[in-house]
Amino acid sequence: MTTSTTHGCQQHKDLIINYMYLGLLPFFIGALGPWLFVDYETWFIELFVLYSGVILVFLAGALWALALFTLQEHTARHIHWAIIFSLFPVAAHLLPVLWQTSLLLLGFMVLLFWEKLFLKELYPSWYQQFRHRITFIAAACHMLTLWNIMHQ
Repeated sequence: MTTSTTHGCQQHKDLIINYMYLGLLPFFIGALGPWLFVDYETWFIELFVLYSGVILVFLAGALWALALFTLQEHTARHIHWAIIFSLFPVAAHLLPVLWQTSLLLLGFMVLLFWEKLFLKELYPSWYQQFRHRITFIAAACHMLTLWNIMHQ
């Protein structure tokens, strides 16, 4: 990552962190909503799965942008995987909600693993820490949603 890019990330660190935390709200609402509003359990689960898919596509788009705008040895591989990660939620959407949620959880974890394996040098260390934290909180929400689905 160039110095100007790193500086730009650092300059907007608070904004980025705030949006990352705000992005968790729909995960919390979808995962915890069925506990508070039992009559709307199905609606909260559907909201959760829809939002989860959107966020996974968003993160895949970020991977696409990294592949395009950084000169790396394996740019084509990252572009291919960005497409796979972005189509993954679409394919999952064709399955029953239990499988959708499971596959989306898997998608988040595999994408994080991919970034740690191949792209960690492109991310500032503070972003990596927050990205891990946010992903694991989202994963916990997926697990709670899976529990909600199995106990409907």
